[in-house]
Amino acid sequence: MRRLIYWLLPLTILLSVSCGEPDVKMPWEDDLGKGEQQQPDNPTPDNPTPDNPTPDNPTPPTEGVYKVGEVLPLWSEGELDIHTISTGRGECLLIIMPDGTTMVVDAGEFSRETSEYKNVAQRPNAQTRPTQVYADYIKHFLPSGRTMIDYFHLSHFHMDHMGNLEKEYSKFAEGNYTLAGITALYHLLPFREVIDRAYGKYDALKVNSMSEAALKNYRVFLDYQVGKGNLRASQFQLGAVNQFAMRYNAKDYPNFKIENVCANCNIWENNKAVDIYAGKSKAENAASCGFVIRYGDFDFHSAGDIGDYEDLEYRVAKVVGQVEAAKAHHHLSPHSNCKKAMDVLKPQTLVATSFYVREIQPDKSKFDYITAGGCDLFCTSVGEPLLLQYPTDYAKCNATSGHIVIRVAPNGSEYMVYTLDDSDNLYKIKHIDGPYKCK
Repeated sequence: MRRLIYWLLPLTILLSVSCGEPDVKMPWEDDLGKGEQQQPDNPTPDNPTPDNPTPDNPTPPTEGVYKVGEVLPLWSEGELDIHTISTGRGECLLIIMPDGTTMVVDAGEFSRETSEYKNVAQRPNAQTRPTQVYADYIKHFLPSGRTMIDYFHLSHFHMDHMGNLEKEYSKFAEGNYTLAGITALYHLLPFREVIDRAYGKYDALKVNSMSEAALKNYRVFLDYQVGKGNLRASQFQLGAVNQFAMRYNAKDYPNFKIENVCANCNIWENNKAVDIYAGKSKAENAASCGFVIRYGDFDFHSAGDIGDYEDLEYRVAKVVGQVEAAKAHHHLSPHSNCKKAMDVLKPQTLVATSFYVREIQPDKSKFDYITAGGCDLFCTSVGEPLLLQYPTDYAKCNATSGHIVIRVAPNGSEYMVYTLDDSDNLYKIKHIDGPYKCK
């Protein structure tokens, strides 16, 4: 009888399994038979593509496409990156060339508020200095293994581009200069070379409305660091196409160059310097340096705070020609980005920075003719009161806050624009525009 029970018990278990009881996988079975299991002929994906995509049930992006909410992946070899960093307290561009050479344009910084205008909200918060934001951002996106900026280019001598001497800013005692803007950034993230509009000829190239105290402090900084052999400095060379040369692998990118097109109220026209202000009073904004980046069919133009003074902006636009993208001159003020200049440049993308709660920075009266030509407008910061007061006007902008990243595909055939969250230092994507095809 006992033997019969021993035989019947395994048979009962076997019958219960064959009658539909689920298999129980033991932990030690996890790695058994990997690569040997047969797959069905038509496997069902985890997230099948909907037959009729709708906003609520979209077609998932293809593999490799960046997504909103993700951290923006880093630059890779062959791409051209142009980052407009948002702090609400100054201008700063980071450019990563196709071979990984880096160029920073401006490092504005101030803390005071004028009696006439309120400041926009500081990003990411009021406790983090703009130069710290620039340094953290640039370090995050620097090509792997790099610890220095190759070129720092100062477009002109105004506080929102070079830094203001605020009373709370400390001094570098050994060099006897205040750490503000460019000088503060250097101590957080050093650079190899500084290029500005007047190095070695500051007194001869003096113009009206310079930030005198900030310029004096900057000159002390240069004298000290260049004298120590820590830094090189040179004057922006009008007409040059190799001053911002690639340092690491230029031979692989013969279709990349940066052309210097204007400086000190002169433009490079018909292969010679033409003084637009000859015999007339010159102002600092009009003296801004300007350049155009050319990479295959992609072109990007930036020229500090030049505007429609004596047709300077229009003449520069004719030298530059049609571009795919541009930085708005002088924070898109009323006297800048005039229609006749924009009709020559015809950018698909325009990026504007602003720091005050002012209807004229960016000047919303220009939105119609800018966007009517098919140009997408991106603003790093617009005052919250203005967004509430003029929702229809600012709805014409693709972005009203955030870091703006233009990422150009290898060989310059197309590009994307990513708006990144500037409320923290995670650099997550808020919005994606593109692809834009280069002409």
